[in-house]
Order: sequence, then structure tokens, then C-alpha cells
Amino acid sequence: MSDSRRVAVVTGGAAGIGWSIGQRLVDDGYRVIAADVDPGFTTSDPNIVWRKLDVTNHAQVATVFEQIVEEFGGIDVLINNAGIQRHRSLEDLTWSEWEAVVNVNLHGVFNTLQAGGRQMLQQGEGRIVNISSVSARGSAGRAPYSTTKAAVIGLTSTAGAEWAARGVRVNAVAPGYVDTGVFRDGIAAGTLNLDTILSRIPANRLADASEIAAAVSFLVSDGASYMNGQTLYVDGGFMVDYGIPLAKKPAN
Repeated sequence: MSDSRRVAVVTGGAAGIGWSIGQRLVDDGYRVIAADVDPGFTTSDPNIVWRKLDVTNHAQVATVFEQIVEEFGGIDVLINNAGIQRHRSLEDLTWSEWEAVVNVNLHGVFNTLQAGGRQMLQQGEGRIVNISSVSARGSAGRAPYSTTKAAVIGLTSTAGAEWAARGVRVNAVAPGYVDTGVFRDGIAAGTLNLDTILSRIPANRLADASEIAAAVSFLVSDGASYMNGQTLYVDGGFMVDYGIPLAKKPAN
């Protein structure tokens, strides 16, 4: 019997936020392909299929996406989640660190966006969500990460403008600080300070990865059918807080 479920591809989908997104899409009724360099958690869940993919390799991306279409019959949803970070002050940042982040976070998103978009345009419909970050507004010690995440927002808007009339919606989710293994590694390495971060988040807590997945689920749903080229911030209020607390009135 043929499988009539819609098909979703999640880059970087074998761990972290990508894994949570994939699990949510399975719950939403999708067949999910985690396109990642390593199988990660996919060996523990038969509902999420792993396909090896290096998003920085333009030719490989085209080939793997063609194979996915041939195997599964099309691509209905694409989540561009694959990304890396390098923490270092701007004056000390090495070229190899800059290049590595740009290759994955920007060139990689372009590669998969184009390959997935081309297939969806042939189908006459499709939904794409690119993962940006609150760091797109700038973040000390994270120059390449912030720069690429800002560029992803621009790329999202451009794709949304070009493809909307042809049935393909493109939006972005910009998470705030999320409680993942990568975040905890940063705390352990001393590149992130939890108390400082929490003091800047009005919600006074980190996000759970499932909350980012919920936003992605909404954007690819029919409920978001009139949203296109937009960036949805899921950040506990981080972007609307300047870090200056409300002054307390003096006691009478």
C-alpha cells in the first residue's frame, strides 16, 4: 500500500532543534527525512529517516534532493535548520572560522532552499521555513553567526516575494536562547553566562526546543496560509527588551 503522507525534509534534523522539529512534524502527519551529516538520534526513531547530506556541497544537495523526490514522490515541506557557531572576538576571529560558519549557515541555506524550491515550483506548491536567530541583530563574540542569521532573514524575504504567486510560501523562525546540548556546552565552556542571559529575557527562562518546533509547525500549516516572507521571533520577549528594567516607585 502506498504511503499518502506529505513529505518534510529537515536539514540538521538528526539532533537538537532539528530533531524536535522532525518529531513535531511526524506528529503532524508527515513522513520526515532528517538530512544531516550524521544519523544522530534517527537510529532511535523509525518515523524519521536519515539521509546523509552536507549542505555546503552544492552538487550533493542537488543529487540528494533528487533522490528524495524519486524515493518519496516529492517534497511538501523543507526546514532549513542546519547551522554551526564559532565564538571568538572579531579581532581574533580566524578566516577558517568565518568561512566555516558562512559556508554552513548561509551558503548551505541557499543550496537547500534553491534545490527544494525548484522541486516545489514544479509541483506548484510547497512550504519552506528557514531557521534564523535573535542573534541576527548582532551579538558580541559571534560575528559570523550573527551575520549569516541576518542574511537568512533577507534571503527568506526575497524567496517569499519571488515564489508566493507560484504556490510556494517561505518564512523564517528566529529562536531566542534554547535549552539544547549546544547551549549547555557553551555554558560549560564559559562562552555563555546563564544568569546574564536570563536577566535579558522577560520570560526569565530558556525556550524548550519543542516550542521552536511548534512555531515551525504553525508556519507550514494551513493556518499560516497568508504568511509569506516573514520572520517569526520565538524568544520569550528578548527582542523587545532593551535590558533596562522598569523603575520602582519609591515607597510612600
